[in-house]
Amino acid sequence: MKYFLAASLALLSSSALAAGLSSRPAGDYNQDRVGNLEGFFAGVGAGGQLMIFAGNNAFGYDAEVRVGYSFSAPLQLYLSGALDGATFSSGGLSTSFKAEQIAIFLQYHLLVRPAVMIYARGGIGVGLSGDYVPGSTAAGLAEAGGLGVEIRLTPGLYLVPELFYRGANLSAQGSSDSYQSIGIQLGIVYY
Repeated sequence: MKYFLAASLALLSSSALAAGLSSRPAGDYNQDRVGNLEGFFAGVGAGGQLMIFAGNNAFGYDAEVRVGYSFSAPLQLYLSGALDGATFSSGGLSTSFKAEQIAIFLQYHLLVRPAVMIYARGGIGVGLSGDYVPGSTAAGLAEAGGLGVEIRLTPGLYLVPELFYRGANLSAQGSSDSYQSIGIQLGIVYY
């Protein structure tokens, strides 16, 4: 968690610097220059992450799909489905662990420009895993967040590098544990 906070602060400080150099904050955008960002919102992304689970950590993969609504250039609300996975090695044994997350996100653009937008997002939902307790699905409260940049490719289509965090408390058959994923993903978003 402390690595995520340090990386978040670094990205946020670079965002603040960019916002300071910008002539238009998120609340004062010009629709003619930025385009119509109101309506259907969809995105897909994948990347790599560091997963921390049961006292171990390992590098792995992640994938995410987003579908929702953009109320204006600064504000979006959407449903996200994500998958994080890693293979943990301990004492010569390898164990694969995958966790899914379904969450509602609120995303806010800190900077809105025609070619680039910087955003922060946060979400809450349900975490699931069939790998935690054999023969059952573990479930629990999940949280997630991210800081990213949307780089305009065409009107309405953006390339999105993002630093993210996901975590959940999982419980099944009287056992409980939590996992955290901190990583970077690259995605495409459509407004």
